[in-house]
Amino acid sequence: MSPETSLPETAIEVVHQTFSSIDQLREETAGWDLDWRQLDRGPLDAPHVLIASPNAFFTRFSFNRRFLQRGHSPAGRLTFGLLGESVGEIDWCRAAADNRHLLIFNSGSDYESVSQPGFNGNTMSYSEDHLESIVRNLELDVTFDRYRNVETALQIDPAGASDLRQHLQQLNRATSAEPGEIGSEWIRNELEYEIPAKLLRLLATNPQRESSLVDGFKARAARRARDYIDAHASESPTIQEVSRTAGVSWRSLDYAFRELFGVTPKQYLQATRLDGVHKDLRRRGPDVKIADIANAWGFWHMGQFAKDFKRQFGELPSATIRRSGTA
Repeated sequence: MSPETSLPETAIEVVHQTFSSIDQLREETAGWDLDWRQLDRGPLDAPHVLIASPNAFFTRFSFNRRFLQRGHSPAGRLTFGLLGESVGEIDWCRAAADNRHLLIFNSGSDYESVSQPGFNGNTMSYSEDHLESIVRNLELDVTFDRYRNVETALQIDPAGASDLRQHLQQLNRATSAEPGEIGSEWIRNELEYEIPAKLLRLLATNPQRESSLVDGFKARAARRARDYIDAHASESPTIQEVSRTAGVSWRSLDYAFRELFGVTPKQYLQATRLDGVHKDLRRRGPDVKIADIANAWGFWHMGQFAKDFKRQFGELPSATIRRSGTA
C-alpha cells in the first residue's frame, strides 16, 4: 500500500505487516523511494501498521536493526515524523534530533538518517493542499515556504508533543485489530483533521528551534568515504583508497565511521556489498546463478560468502530468491 493509494472518498485502509527485508518495505511503500542499508548483522523484524485515507497516509513503525536511511518522501506531500519516547538521539539530515523534535520531510530533497536497533515512531503524510485548507479553516499563521526543499528537525513544545502522542496512541489502539478496509468516521476525522491540526498548531506556536548541525570535519570525512564506497563497492576498494579519498588517516576514518554510522569502514563496505547481492538476487529471479551475482560484487569464496550473507540477513541466498516474489 503506497502513499498514492486510490481509495473511495470515505474509505480507510489499514494494513498490519511485519517486514523481514527492506526490499519488502520498499515495494509496499513505493512513494517513499527508499534506499536503506542494514548496517548490523541479523534477520530484520520490522512490524508496521500502514493506514491510508483519501487525504492522509500514516505509518507506525519499528525496526530491530541498525540502518542508514536515505531516500525521498512522497512527491507533492509534506510528511512529519515523531520518534517513539524510548528512542535516543539520532543523526537526522546532518543534525542531532531526538523524541523532542518534529521531523519534517520534503519531496524536493533527500533525507538521510542513521538509526539504531529499537528505532520506532510514527510518520504522517499529507498533501500541501489538504494542509493549507486546515490552515485557512483554523486561521493559523503557518506558511510552508520554509519547509519546501529542505529536511528539518524542529524542537517542539513538550505539552503540544504530549497531546499529539496521545492522539497517535488512540489512533493506534483504534486500528490495532482492524486490518483491511474500514469506515469509522472517528478514525477518518482523527487521521485527516485532528492530527494534522495539532501538527500545524505546533508549527504555528513553537519557537522553531532547529537542531544543531552534526557536520564537523570528521563527519564530512566519513561521508566522503561513504560516498566513495557506495560508488565503488563492487570493486572492493582498499583501505588506502578509501582513506585517501576521505583525506584522513585510516585510524581517524575508523573512529569517524564508528561515531557516525556505528560500524567500521570495513563493516560498512561489507554491508554495502552484501546489500548489492541481496537486491540483485531479488531483482533477477529464480533462474539467476548465485555465484555470478556474488562474483560481480567481489565475493569469490562461496562458502564464506554464504556464511556472511546468512549472518547479515538471517537466511541463505537461495532463500532470498525463493522469497523474492519472482521465484
